[in-house]
Amino acid sequence: MAGLTASGSAFVIDTYSDNNCGSVVESGVNIWDNTCATWPKGFKSFKIKTWGGSHQKGYFFAEGGCGSLPGAIRKGYVDSTTNDFSLGGCNNFNGASANAIASYSG
Repeated sequence: MAGLTASGSAFVIDTYSDNNCGSVVESGVNIWDNTCATWPKGFKSFKIKTWGGSHQKGYFFAEGGCGSLPGAIRKGYVDSTTNDFSLGGCNNFNGASANAIASYSG
């Protein structure tokens, strides 16, 4: 995964090529706060393995959408104090594929 590096918190995910978290694309991916990174290969589902920092929000984009927050195909808080996602639970994009992830706190 290519991307910018910055100080801050990261959330960590595993990505999968199907909608049900069955076939791993990449494991242990760090998404650092205040970055957006594109993926060489799309993914259809993911599991959060490590929570991000307080009020950290993750945004997932289809091809060509890195950083355009209104265009996110899925978004939500990726910290332990919210209920947008569950730690270790399978999350998907209703059949769509993501190829970019952004993370911001605030």
